[in-house]
Amino acid sequence: MRRTRPSAKAVALFVTVILVVGAGVFAYAPGARASGAHPAAGSEALTVTVGTELQFTLSTTEVTPGDNVSVTIYQTSTTAHTFTLLNATNFQFNWSSSSSDSLTHIQGFLAAHPPLVNVSIPDSVTVIHTSFIAPAFGLYEYLCLIPGHFAAGMWGILGSGESGGGAASVDTGPGAPVFIISGTIAALVVAAIVLAFVVGRREGAKHEMAPERLGYPEPTPLPTEKK
Repeated sequence: MRRTRPSAKAVALFVTVILVVGAGVFAYAPGARASGAHPAAGSEALTVTVGTELQFTLSTTEVTPGDNVSVTIYQTSTTAHTFTLLNATNFQFNWSSSSSDSLTHIQGFLAAHPPLVNVSIPDSVTVIHTSFIAPAFGLYEYLCLIPGHFAAGMWGILGSGESGGGAASVDTGPGAPVFIISGTIAALVVAAIVLAFVVGRREGAKHEMAPERLGYPEPTPLPTEKK
């Protein structure tokens, strides 16, 4: 049996579909959108106020990736604190008072993943200045490392390229959009393969040689039955 190969048109169609889908996925990716929206680094200010309620109050919950962020921390309580901003995208410690991450665990993580900001806030200081470069697109947790403060809820989420929040939920999974895109890609790839196979079969049938040209005798017609 003669094998047929996909035609050049079918192969070109298959490659075109893959390139179009890949370009669409890249354009959809949050990192691509963020870098395209903010091509040049700038500077911005962030104010952090520490009060007596064991919580942080930020002037904004969103910074721009790549910007130089100047931070001004105002100490308005009589208790020492820290302002520690993680450098781990979409990562969040378990802060529940019944099953919170231990301070030893948190410090071990910070030793392996140095934070963007880790400032001690003594009770005798009223204003502290620091700065950091806004990280890549995503959500970043900040917290206080004084024993008991994190478990009491002294933490929050700073967004880079997207909005964060004081008690925002960090989605560490791929999310529905990723599954939708993956399913669409899979469906288009399967459709392209099937289309290439069908077109290839048709193109092959056009050029298929007759049996006598392949060295086979023509089939002998059966004699008609006499009545």
